Amino acid sequence: MDSAQRTVRPWLMLLVAAGAIFFLAGFVFFLPLAFDEPQAALPPVSRAATPEEARVALGRAAQALGAGDRAAYRAALPASGRAARTALGELFRHLSPLPWTTLTLLGKPGPGVPGRFDVRAVGQLGSTGPHDRVGGERILDLEMLGSRVVATADATPAAVKRQYLMAFHDPVAVSRNGLLVLADRRSRDRAQALADAGATARTRLALVGVTPDASVLVSVYSSLEDLKASLGGGPDEDRIRFFSHDGPRVTSRPWRILDIGVLGPSLDGTGAWMPLMLSHEMTHAYTKQWFAKTAHAPTFLLEGLAMAVEGGRDWTPLREEVATGNQLWPLLDAIGAGDLWTGNSTEQVRLAYLEAASVVLYVLDRWGLAKLRPFVTAAADSDLSEAGVGQATRSTLGVGWDEFYAGWKDYVLSLP
Repeated sequence: MDSAQRTVRPWLMLLVAAGAIFFLAGFVFFLPLAFDEPQAALPPVSRAATPEEARVALGRAAQALGAGDRAAYRAALPASGRAARTALGELFRHLSPLPWTTLTLLGKPGPGVPGRFDVRAVGQLGSTGPHDRVGGERILDLEMLGSRVVATADATPAAVKRQYLMAFHDPVAVSRNGLLVLADRRSRDRAQALADAGATARTRLALVGVTPDASVLVSVYSSLEDLKASLGGGPDEDRIRFFSHDGPRVTSRPWRILDIGVLGPSLDGTGAWMPLMLSHEMTHAYTKQWFAKTAHAPTFLLEGLAMAVEGGRDWTPLREEVATGNQLWPLLDAIGAGDLWTGNSTEQVRLAYLEAASVVLYVLDRWGLAKLRPFVTAAADSDLSEAGVGQATRSTLGVGWDEFYAGWKDYVLSLP
């Protein structure tokens, strides 16, 4: 009996082992089927978002962005991946503190990559400027994950990331005296001082017949790096610290009033000159539209208007220039010059600006305010030759070029 048991036991053990293996294999195979929910367990199939799907999602995100509601913003347009999260986070951080009256995220499909959109934040700030001002831009890949539009990648060029209003790190806005002043929070005192200066500056515009009918956007940049980043590299002349320029719009047509840019540190120590400087730039902002339909917009005439309004200058260098023959900046050549800065020293530029101001003041003194705008626009609409400018003086002021030039020289020599 012991011998028979020893003979059967190995086979019995082998059979039990085989059965156990078969049972376990079946358990492993069939267990998932007992709990199978393929739609819930598998990730949703992704595809590129259509323009309409992107439009709806971006619209919801823009509403939340304008309201400063971060949670609603993230829910409206969630992000997958660090780059996409960073891109959307930067838009919110830089733009949500600003006083948007209207705000839209416009997504334009890009070529070649399905689901890639050029997304621009567009709207109006307070009651200032156009309704389609561009505040920031990101190039995003948008995909449908289940029923939701999700940003999955950021393809924005480095130079674009800090362009427009994205150049402000921690933006604040000060609105008064016909100005909306934007600055970084650390430069709030500068912004407030500039906004206060707007009261005096606005009154000075009456000299050239300008009655401000709309507010002006003034951007106070904390550094030259921020300034250049905002403008995409400009201005070309590094000596310029205060300037006016066309604000960025969706449409290619410029807005009728220019924006003003200021390098913030250059305001320090300006004291009583600040309102004069601001009146200079505000003159540019409002008189730019005078030249919208002329053949040219000569820098000399533009600066002449602004310098006349600014005032407060010493005329001694110009009197000396005219007394010695008007050779450095011959008046007719200066009127037709496209650029007063390139190749000239700062002192030479200042002399050109004084000369330009004297022309405006001469016209005002001899012919009055009613003739100023017709004269400068007629001159700008000429071919800027002696004959062309002479025809402009004759048609608007009733004198030829020789008489105008002789009278101007006498006027300059009489300046205090």
